[in-house]
Amino acid sequence: MHIFIDESGTFTGSPSQPSVSLVGALVIPDARLARVERQYRALRADLPKDKGEVKGRLLREHDVDFVVTMLARNNVLLEMKAVDMGMHSGAAVAAHQERQAELITERITERHHPNLRAQMEGLRRRLEKMTPQLYVQSAATFELIATVIDHATLFYCQRIPKELAAFHWVIDGKGKGQVTDWESWWSLIVMPAIQDRSLKGRPMIMLEGADYSHFERFRMEIPEFMKPHIPPNPRHRSSNENTDLRKIITESFRFSSDPESGLEMADIVVNATRRAMTGHLGIDGWRNIRRLMIHRPQHYIEVIALTRAPHRYEGGAPYMPVLKHFSQGGKNMLAPRYSD
Repeated sequence: MHIFIDESGTFTGSPSQPSVSLVGALVIPDARLARVERQYRALRADLPKDKGEVKGRLLREHDVDFVVTMLARNNVLLEMKAVDMGMHSGAAVAAHQERQAELITERITERHHPNLRAQMEGLRRRLEKMTPQLYVQSAATFELIATVIDHATLFYCQRIPKELAAFHWVIDGKGKGQVTDWESWWSLIVMPAIQDRSLKGRPMIMLEGADYSHFERFRMEIPEFMKPHIPPNPRHRSSNENTDLRKIITESFRFSSDPESGLEMADIVVNATRRAMTGHLGIDGWRNIRRLMIHRPQHYIEVIALTRAPHRYEGGAPYMPVLKHFSQGGKNMLAPRYSD
């Protein structure tokens, strides 16, 4: 499968004033990629462009809906995470960032190799110096990737099992022709962070009876030295096994600043959703985006809070009607043969 990740918004704002930003992932099955790109090229010819590149912010309602309707016909998935900086104070973000920086070196002792200690200290310093907006975007993207792996694997193992054989990640890059410092840091830290999260309490849900034959190469035995640090969890298929998330993410992972079709389509749907939540796009442009998402008990778009007691708006957040719209009309996670 091919996963294209893009963001919309500045990830900045003032407390008590809604300021929504999103990160989103468009998941296109490898078996459908050529077809989707061909159909998108036909639509792209008539879409507004900036310096030859399609930008979601330029599209009108009918433009967005044409693209969304095409994607919905091709078993494409969409996952999105939102952050409202109006719900967070600067102090709360700084405290969260400081704690995450501390965690990088929390287990490092004098017994570790000097090179490892130096590397982890360097990662910590880079996180401590990261701007608040890039930090918040990183936190949201961590959550997004974890959800994509869970949902896409469970969805496609029932429908197109071969899609579990490889995960190709493409993230919208900001450095033209070069990797930015943020991209370099993010590439180094996201893999161990997500793997640790899986081992410590959020292992992947596996559907009994589904076809995971193409996914077996991503299964790993848990090293003996790690077992004492892993709490018992009934969601593990075996106390000795886990998913090798490092391999899932690192085998095919890149940042791209080129106008690729997958990234343009991701930009279109993520930007349209943000415009919907900020009241700058009519419902005709975003009513069908939920068809790309998997149905779940809560809103399909998770609004992430970095603190346990984020600011609440009197009378509710202004974008609540949009979130309510994204609580029905999505894809069923279970294929019919598993839902009986």
